[in-house]
Amino acid sequence: MYREYFKDYWEVKSDFNKEFVSLWSGWLGKDDYHKLDEVTENEWEYFNKWIRLISNRYQINIVNCNIESIAKVPNIEDTLSTYEESMNKESSHFSKYVLPELDCVISEEWDYTYIIWHKNNGAVESLEPYIKQAGLFNFRE
Repeated sequence: MYREYFKDYWEVKSDFNKEFVSLWSGWLGKDDYHKLDEVTENEWEYFNKWIRLISNRYQINIVNCNIESIAKVPNIEDTLSTYEESMNKESSHFSKYVLPELDCVISEEWDYTYIIWHKNNGAVESLEPYIKQAGLFNFRE
């Protein structure tokens, strides 16, 4: 299943499109970069809330790029990072999830952003209510 989504060690295949999920409704301009340093633990928790909400509706699988595997997640809590862990995490330890039912990948990224990798098959529309319910925003480039 790994090769259905990833072409290399960590890179999602190029036939997937990107939708960004963030604390803000778009990219921050230079004048707003200070907001990155002002994110509270409560605001950061919106991402964990979003993943929990998704897990209540869809099967979530966790990706391990080191061994090129995808496995079912029996307990979503085991995959979530605390605020402190997240602030000190290297990109190689960012979470990557596969939602087989929606044929999409969700990847944790820098700057309080997650990416939904999708094929314009309705995945974003299916996840949008959970994004809003968690207090987050989604946008395209």
